[in-house]
Amino acid sequence: MSQLYDTPWSPTTEQAPFSPASAFSVLSPITPRPDGAMRLDSINPVSEHDDAGYIATHAYGGPYQPVLPEDEYDPSPKDDGYNLKPLGYHLPPDEEADIANVYRAERHRVMGPSPRMSINLVGGFDADEFRPSSTATLISRPASIHFPPPPENSFLVTIGPDDSRHPYNWSMAKKWTVLIVVCSAAVCVTVASSIQASTYENLEDEFDMPRIQAVAGVSLYVLGFGIGALFLGPLSEFYGRSIIYLVSFALFTVFNIPIATAQNMGIFLLFRLVTGLCGAGFLSVAGGTVSDMFRPGTTDLPTAIYTLAPLSGPCLGPILGGYMNQNMNWRPIFYLIIGWGAVEFALLFFLVPETFLPIVQKREARRMRADTGEGMWTSPAENSGRTVSDVFPGALWVPIKLMAVEKMALAMDTWTSLILGIIYLFFNAIPYTFRTLYGFNLGETGLAFFALLLGMVLGTATQPFFISRIKDKGLKSGSKPAPETRLTVGMAGAILSPVGLLWFALSSFSKMPWIMPMIGTLIFGVGSVYIFTCVFGFLVATYPKYAASAMAGNTLLRCVWAAGFPLFALPMYEALGPEGATGLLAALCAMLAPIPFVLARIGPRLRAKSEYAS
Repeated sequence: MSQLYDTPWSPTTEQAPFSPASAFSVLSPITPRPDGAMRLDSINPVSEHDDAGYIATHAYGGPYQPVLPEDEYDPSPKDDGYNLKPLGYHLPPDEEADIANVYRAERHRVMGPSPRMSINLVGGFDADEFRPSSTATLISRPASIHFPPPPENSFLVTIGPDDSRHPYNWSMAKKWTVLIVVCSAAVCVTVASSIQASTYENLEDEFDMPRIQAVAGVSLYVLGFGIGALFLGPLSEFYGRSIIYLVSFALFTVFNIPIATAQNMGIFLLFRLVTGLCGAGFLSVAGGTVSDMFRPGTTDLPTAIYTLAPLSGPCLGPILGGYMNQNMNWRPIFYLIIGWGAVEFALLFFLVPETFLPIVQKREARRMRADTGEGMWTSPAENSGRTVSDVFPGALWVPIKLMAVEKMALAMDTWTSLILGIIYLFFNAIPYTFRTLYGFNLGETGLAFFALLLGMVLGTATQPFFISRIKDKGLKSGSKPAPETRLTVGMAGAILSPVGLLWFALSSFSKMPWIMPMIGTLIFGVGSVYIFTCVFGFLVATYPKYAASAMAGNTLLRCVWAAGFPLFALPMYEALGPEGATGLLAALCAMLAPIPFVLARIGPRLRAKSEYAS
């Protein structure tokens, strides 16, 4: 029998009930002794050895500290397990009940000085195993009980799809609260992109500069969107969605202060680029938040709403900025963005928890280590060994490679790039048209964007019609709908977008009532939402393994186009007139309109030949 030490143990008031699903160990840490024995310090929750050969301690402590000489372990010739010879503990009478309550009819594990010297003792300490004596109770176990070593993943924290901690299983109220807050933040950063369009004249007067420099503020901001999306997306895979939201939005809010207080155009333009970089998180990360919370097959409506958010923001910017800039200086517009950003940051901090499952598991493992004192708890993300530097080269290169070698990705990216470029071109085209033809003031010109916004809302509201058609096709085929089924909504958008622009062009005459060109922008708004919904859904369904890269490439290309279009918008409209310039845009849209129809026919063949497609 083992030598026993007289080190008492007292259970703490914080001791939790022992769960039948858990296991206990009788060592931590393992320290060599001069006589070659191993000292087993306490009864603790079972854990695995780390590289140094120690076991983490636990606040529960142990009843006594036995020393087991090495000859108490009898190696088995058949496998890696070890037999343990008779083992006993002395317990003071006043602590017998506490120990019995904890260990009765439970499983505990005796760990040897290495992972190979490990056995399980099953059954716990029942009443008949306590033998009273004058000073203590002896707990004995049978001799030579043999079990295999513990599995290597005993302390791996995983959260399955049916676990209550999985974002899939949050309440609908919580999911939609998170979605609404994230979408409102996306609206905020995109409003900031276009709200400057109403300040061009004031900026020209204050800084004595040409119009193109004022327009460059919008272009640099949108360019920041595209560049930032390439970096913030991969960072969210390592640090989580919530930390990217909080850090990027805090920087976005703070860096708008130099814009509002700028005394020269250099500072103004520099921080417009920087704030665009910071705001890009809601274009590259928020889509992942939707897929984190909603199970496959239930993401259509949340995705449609999220798609609307960054598209509606640019329309709201001129509406808010028009009347503000008409009645005051340009600076209060950016103070509005600062205040709005502060409110959004608070909402993100209090209402948006982490949704990315690997990070949720990582935080749960960290909590287990803190609560139990067991340093062996870990998560798959921590065990992967990957670092940011390992992934960044691929994260930056794969989106560009997809556009270069994948015809479907390039076609879809070009299509959305043209549509977003036209939306940002309208920030110059609509004010020029309505002020020139109808004499609108700055505030009234801003209201002209309301028709474009209304069209986008109507496009989102009619999404369920197309969603139901996609689901019906899946039910009829008895399998998951092919990516080409998502092209149906794009076909409608391919027709409506050039029709809306052509309507705008043909009605851009002073003899026409002002409502007529607005109807054209409304039709274009409906079509643009359909196109974006189609492209986003098609890219994710076609490249499921590379969905993040496909979306990052799409964001980069369309933001580059959107950054360039405002720079030539005013010269083009002054040279060709509203009817000629908008007619040219309608022709460009019509040239790309066959894309969804062609892919519906040849998409399966292209996917079969593709290295990246499903």
